[in-house]
Amino acid sequence: MTLHSATFTPMGALPERPRGDTASVIDQLLRSFTDLDAARTEGEPDAGADRRRAPPPGAKLPLWRVKKIERFIVANLDRALSLETLASQVHLSCSHFARACKNTLGLTPRQLVLRHRIERAQGLLRDTAIPLSQIALICGFADHAHFSRQFRQEVDATPLDWRRRNRAASN
Repeated sequence: MTLHSATFTPMGALPERPRGDTASVIDQLLRSFTDLDAARTEGEPDAGADRRRAPPPGAKLPLWRVKKIERFIVANLDRALSLETLASQVHLSCSHFARACKNTLGLTPRQLVLRHRIERAQGLLRDTAIPLSQIALICGFADHAHFSRQFRQEVDATPLDWRRRNRAASN
């Protein structure tokens, strides 16, 4: 019997016992192992390749996930909100959540949290006389300087200038 006439047997079944001289038996065994290995790995990526699949480039968050994550952010603005924390709230991996958030809202998760922090700060600046350092902590900023820097980048005014302008406008 030659290797070419032998048929491949499914895993678990025993192949026919090779016959012939020692060289042909070894040749048959090597070819059988090669065929078995090829069948086992058929359709799989290379061993060194990254096997994780990225979400589709246009993946979006459904409305219920957007609402859930925004409610969570608003309720926890005074805490540090990491990407892992946000993604776990909607039961997604960090990479999938970040991509879907950007595709859905046009903002990265970090930008989304910052937007909510700035909005809360604007409401407190307009409606209360709470000192800026306290507003910074209430809104989850590390300190007054961090708050002022982020506020100025987003709103193009310092928190104090914004407060003066918007309190005068509302009176």
